[in-house]
Amino acid sequence: MTTTSTFALKPALSFLGRAGITAFAFWWIFRPVDLNALLQVLFQTDRLWLLASVGAFLFAQSLCIARWKFLAPTHPSITWPFLTRSFLVAAFFNTLLPTTIGGDVIRGYDLIKATGEWRTSLASVLMDRLLGLLGFLTFALAAWMAMPMAREDPVVRTAFLGFCALVVVTFAVLGSRRVLRAMLRPFARIGLGALESHVKQFQESILAYRRKPRKTLSAFAVTLGVQVTVIFMFAAVSKALRLPIPLLFLMLVVPIVIAISQLPISLNGWGIREGATVLFLGRLQIGREEALAFSLVCAVIPVISAVAGAFLFLARRRKKREAPPPPQTE
Repeated sequence: MTTTSTFALKPALSFLGRAGITAFAFWWIFRPVDLNALLQVLFQTDRLWLLASVGAFLFAQSLCIARWKFLAPTHPSITWPFLTRSFLVAAFFNTLLPTTIGGDVIRGYDLIKATGEWRTSLASVLMDRLLGLLGFLTFALAAWMAMPMAREDPVVRTAFLGFCALVVVTFAVLGSRRVLRAMLRPFARIGLGALESHVKQFQESILAYRRKPRKTLSAFAVTLGVQVTVIFMFAAVSKALRLPIPLLFLMLVVPIVIAISQLPISLNGWGIREGATVLFLGRLQIGREEALAFSLVCAVIPVISAVAGAFLFLARRRKKREAPPPPQTE
């Protein structure tokens, strides 16, 4: 088998593996579920609270775009319409397409194409993610300190400490030159010194945000607004389904569930997210059908922006096909 065919086979094997995990997770979750009870929970949804959750989601999306505007490179092409289109197309890839190309790749590609600067463009996308992670940790820590019941629950405690460790390791690797140098040392020994150089330059682009405190702090302030709105969205869904979920508990477990759903082991987090939600809400004695309904509704709401992104992506492809070919030089 040639090297080219091997590289072509890897995405297919990755897709099949993630699809298999997703199918198994759904089988495992739905196996003991009473489907009639699940449908009854869904059909009795309070539509006003559901509408409020959709409104909160759309507002959170607009805040995410505003945060990205603070972090993106300064360039005449980086306008609000440009960022909005790119963000929605990225949502389409993240939510509806079972692909290895994530939405962050799409956003990075759009910025690089518009600005011609790959390091600062990719750094802005990663910094956007890091601030979101830091915002979630801020709210989770506050809930952890204010909720003794959660600290005493071994499942919630283990998951929370694991989430904290993930955040600490992520910031240590990306924020410490010494840690990154130690991690990259083996690559230099096997002849990949160029990779080490590129990664170091990329890290410097991330650390450059320290010299932009106004932009960074403004983006983090927007992040706090995003987290408040996201937590309200989940709380509104719990109200719509008439589930007794304390607000502090949502502040604590929502970041953990979102972090788990980002792991590249299933198709767009499906199955893994539902399993984690059933596990955590079960600690509140909430039934499997109610917990699964809660997870499914929260997962379907983002489809709104994904559908909009799908239309924008198709329009982009059509415009690219209809564009006249570049003039040929003699």
